Amino acid sequence: MHARLIDSTLREGSQAVVPYLSCDQKAAVIAGLGRIGVEEIELGHAVTELAYGSEPLAELMAIAARTAPGARRAIWCRARAQDIRTAAALGPEVVSFALPISDRHLATRLHKDRSWALDQIGRLVGVAREAGVGYVSIGLEDATRADPGFLAEVSACAQVAGADRLRIPDTVGICSPAQLAQLVRSVKAHFGAQLGVHVHNDFGMATAGAVAALEAGADWADVSVLGLGERAGISRLEEVAAWLSLRAGCHYDLLAARQTAEMLSGWVSRPIGAQDPVIGSGIFTAESGLHVAGLAADPANYEPYPPELVGAKRSLRIGRNSGRAAVAAIVPEAGDELLTMTARVRAEAARRDRALSPEELQALREDCARRPA
Repeated sequence: MHARLIDSTLREGSQAVVPYLSCDQKAAVIAGLGRIGVEEIELGHAVTELAYGSEPLAELMAIAARTAPGARRAIWCRARAQDIRTAAALGPEVVSFALPISDRHLATRLHKDRSWALDQIGRLVGVAREAGVGYVSIGLEDATRADPGFLAEVSACAQVAGADRLRIPDTVGICSPAQLAQLVRSVKAHFGAQLGVHVHNDFGMATAGAVAALEAGADWADVSVLGLGERAGISRLEEVAAWLSLRAGCHYDLLAARQTAEMLSGWVSRPIGAQDPVIGSGIFTAESGLHVAGLAADPANYEPYPPELVGAKRSLRIGRNSGRAAVAAIVPEAGDELLTMTARVRAEAARRDRALSPEELQALREDCARRPA
């Protein structure tokens, strides 16, 4: 699988209802993305440049060139000629414009029809080329709710226009991974250049959807750190990068992903849950007797990857559900006192209503040694 990631933390993530990032914080995020090894960074909206002048994005462009030289720089804009020219003037490697193609969006947002949308594709790709854009990406907004026949027509039109990439957004997160994979295969039948996906997480399927799309032949998947974005966000960078690195032979720095997520978490007041995949502090902590004994025998019994790969540590606990095998794994010196030790562990953990700390366990071990049953 030759999968690549577009990070949209500074574009899609800026649409989340969170504290705004300063330029210095954005610079730190860009540097983190450079260390992770994402292939493309979406630095922001051209519409912001129209409203506030060119300095903020121009500065981010320069920062990205210095601190993430391995990543292509991309600017997002609306399907408007002036937006595209503004984006192109900044000199990014990629300009992406978003064109709604569902009947709902065309009619209620833009008061346009399908013919108008088809006309825009060739016209706006031409505007981008005239402005010097080397790589033109078209986001087909609300593609998963568009008429399948019209989506095919749009894809063929983009092929004729010479677009370099189509992005299929699941704008409201309603597509199952299997449905998204089928959509990717369908679009590829009409569009021979590169294909990307932008998956929202409204039903908790964004990471699975991105992976399924990549397995089905998509070349790119949009992600953001912590999944930051509208509503429930989009595919999480740390999750997709970890799966691609550990299961699909890609190479991303997962320790850098963890560090960048932890850094951003504090700035945007989005705490990382202890059980959050890949970066949660508790995902390598086990108390169940069966799991503790199995992990002690061979960590691969109950871990999909070693904790060190994501900058974590394994922690084995024993408590009221622990059996002799688990206690023996954690306290191998228990020896003849194993039965007594196990009973004492269960009773003490039940009394405290939690697993025992290493210090409490050691004190219990010493007490058992002094007063065997």
